[in-house]
Amino acid sequence: MNIKIHLRNLDLLKTQENLIDRHCAKIRKMLTTFSPDTTDLDISLEKLPRGSQYQTALVLALPQRTIKVEELENNPTTSLVRAFAELRRRVKRFKSQLNRERLWHKQPPTTEVVPLTRWEIEAEANEHLEKLENYVRREIYYQVIQGQLPPGMIEPQAVVDDVFLFITSRPEVKPTNLTVEQWMFQSARGILGQRLEEIDDHRDEPHMEESASEKSDWEDEDLNFYQPDESLQLGDLFESDNTSTPEELLEREEAEEELHRSVAALPQNIRESFILFALEGFTSDEVSMMTGRKAQEILDEVEQAREILKKTFTS
Repeated sequence: MNIKIHLRNLDLLKTQENLIDRHCAKIRKMLTTFSPDTTDLDISLEKLPRGSQYQTALVLALPQRTIKVEELENNPTTSLVRAFAELRRRVKRFKSQLNRERLWHKQPPTTEVVPLTRWEIEAEANEHLEKLENYVRREIYYQVIQGQLPPGMIEPQAVVDDVFLFITSRPEVKPTNLTVEQWMFQSARGILGQRLEEIDDHRDEPHMEESASEKSDWEDEDLNFYQPDESLQLGDLFESDNTSTPEELLEREEAEEELHRSVAALPQNIRESFILFALEGFTSDEVSMMTGRKAQEILDEVEQAREILKKTFTS
């Protein structure tokens, strides 16, 4: 990977040089499928003339796409760290989309599909556990916001553990048209739905309120239910990688919490299609296989979600 660094109105400290080297090494590891000569990373760090703010701009040029990131902070090191974190998030999403495109463009196999063994499923499942827990935490959070679930009644890690146990103990029931990752998400949907039904059936029982009140760690859940690299951002809504002004970037960051609440208020099917397609990165065909709904129906629901959310954030 070819790297160029541009500085304006400041000098780079040795600690900042080391920081850039470490983060560039992480980006290189994510791009091992590309030839080093075909990838370029431009790093621009500028102290703005007014005030004491620092802006980091990263431009990663790949054979299929150019990814641009900007971060504005009061500290140059913080600006660099946040910019590289966002760049890694976008590279992960791009690679995920690229892998799926390659998968769907493969010709159908001419021989019978060989079922995966338990150990093969377990090995692949381990690669997706963090992403799955992020999804489960988000779904539980939305249920709590809507008042459909008492806080603390369902532990995200417990759901993930149940999913892992289910798919690794019953490899023979894996749908042949689903990847292990898709099967994990499908199973998580089913387990969450079952638990929500059980809680709803016993909602009026006295011990339900006592059990919920015993959970004291939910107070910080609205801050910790997602991982930074997987957070829902306004860019997921408006489908745009266009560079924004620093002021617009700050406004978007402040609006993300309100965006989560608006997503939680969407009708169930529309919200599910939007999350799986726009945020988790699955194609409409993949979401169709996981949910049992038609691919065009998924796309229509995603568009409905975008229109509803756009009206909320542009009115």
